[in-house]
Amino acid sequence: MRLRSRAHRPLLVTSLVATTVLLAGCSQNLPDTPDMGNATPVASPPAENPAGTVIDYTAAITDLEVADGDILGVRTEDTLAIGTVADFEAGTETTLDVDAGCGDLTATGDRFVLACEQGAFVIDATDPDLDDLRATDTPTTVAALTSDGILLTGNDVDEDVTVYRDGQEPVTFDVQDPGTEMIAVPVEDRHDAVVRIWNGATTIQDIDYPNDRPGATLRVGLGVGQMAGGEDGLLVVSDNIGGQIAIYNADDIIRLQMTAPVGDDPWGVAWDAERDLAWITTLSDNQLAGYRISEGVPEEQHRLDTVADARNVVVLEDGALVVASASGDGLQVIDAPA
Repeated sequence: MRLRSRAHRPLLVTSLVATTVLLAGCSQNLPDTPDMGNATPVASPPAENPAGTVIDYTAAITDLEVADGDILGVRTEDTLAIGTVADFEAGTETTLDVDAGCGDLTATGDRFVLACEQGAFVIDATDPDLDDLRATDTPTTVAALTSDGILLTGNDVDEDVTVYRDGQEPVTFDVQDPGTEMIAVPVEDRHDAVVRIWNGATTIQDIDYPNDRPGATLRVGLGVGQMAGGEDGLLVVSDNIGGQIAIYNADDIIRLQMTAPVGDDPWGVAWDAERDLAWITTLSDNQLAGYRISEGVPEEQHRLDTVADARNVVVLEDGALVVASASGDGLQVIDAPA
């Protein structure tokens, strides 16, 4: 491990209005617009001075989630490694072999959910194995587990979502576009919000799963990259092509709350409940910035150097940040980001 740090550099951020369309009907199609959608992360330059501690991890990390407050799920092409930061430092994490064709990894409570061709694996973060496979009729690349145990699945080809409830037949219904990501976000005093994005058309859509139907669909700037959930329906989203951070809320219906310009090529996002900060990485300059959103316009509060190709970031329950390199530059841990 190596310890690296740098001074914070505050930057005044002004708001930028996103091009966003709200549809009254869930099955309506948003018009295709040239030079929008299909965002892909760019390759970063070599990292110069990553903040915090970097754990050697030479495999390219394709996904990163946190369950049970401090248990990491680190996905590479054909493995899923699970453990605390201390486990990864000591090399004692649990490593599960998974198919390279598996899709997105999500987390709810103390469970990880891995979408794969044969279905969704629900994995106990405290005792990980691949014994709990929820089989699906079609290949699965996105899956979300709600806090009350309802599983929703989809993929990046079909324009539908399937809802699985214990002891009941699954229900499938049409949605807007296939899915790149789908997550469940807790909401106070009601059921979770389930939200999905589709990079191809840069859309975001909530799912009214209690009524087995899609919700409204919005356009995310010019090219949605990644989304992450917070508390009470909050979502942090990167507009990769438009160079923005976007804050949404899905406590009843998906709504855009605010946007602000960030550096070039933003991608990884996370919500820091300890400090009420939205974090976003920018790949072209190996930076991680934290934004306060309490004033109605995102205002930059902190800026840190990252490992190269920092495409995923999570926040642990103690406020520490963990950043993952998609090119073998390591697993970065920042214990005191503020």
